[in-house]
Amino acid sequence: MEKPTKTFGLDEPIDLYRKLLFDIERLRVGGSSRAVQFSAFDCAVDAFHLIDWVLHAVDDEAHLRLTGKGRGKHGVIPGFITTNAIRLPDLELCRQIANSVKHVIMTFGPKMEHMSTGSTVKFEPEFIADQPPPPGFRMFAWAYIELHGTKYAVIELFEHIARQWEQFLRQEGLFAEEPPDWGPSGEA
Repeated sequence: MEKPTKTFGLDEPIDLYRKLLFDIERLRVGGSSRAVQFSAFDCAVDAFHLIDWVLHAVDDEAHLRLTGKGRGKHGVIPGFITTNAIRLPDLELCRQIANSVKHVIMTFGPKMEHMSTGSTVKFEPEFIADQPPPPGFRMFAWAYIELHGTKYAVIELFEHIARQWEQFLRQEGLFAEEPPDWGPSGEA
């Protein structure tokens, strides 16, 4: 019998990693501004809080190696980010976004003053407002991250961090292949 959880039965880092992939797909197909905003919000939180799930899953020796700190010590999360900056280079951006969306403003750690996020409607191909849209025109919701005045599709950040997390989880022995998808009757 499974131990009861408060996480809807998700209890391993691989589970939150799979939720990140699920939320990236939601962001990719989001059909409205709210859909991309909500999905981008969830991606940032998933990507950042994988730290907590990893540190909960590893033994004391791995915890110390990954954070430079013992369990329960102050500064574990910054220690993890610093210790693993080469393996997870996009994690700091996710921390900035996740901390901001959780608390509305940055509440801990260094602040990237040159970074912001947003969403808008984008037109492809771009056209002049006073003229009719060109053939093949489409309009879609778009979430972005702005760094030093340049806007980038935020989905690219989340796809990068997902690849980084996959490699990290594999290297740490925390990656498990996806089990078969069980239907409502319990059959594969």
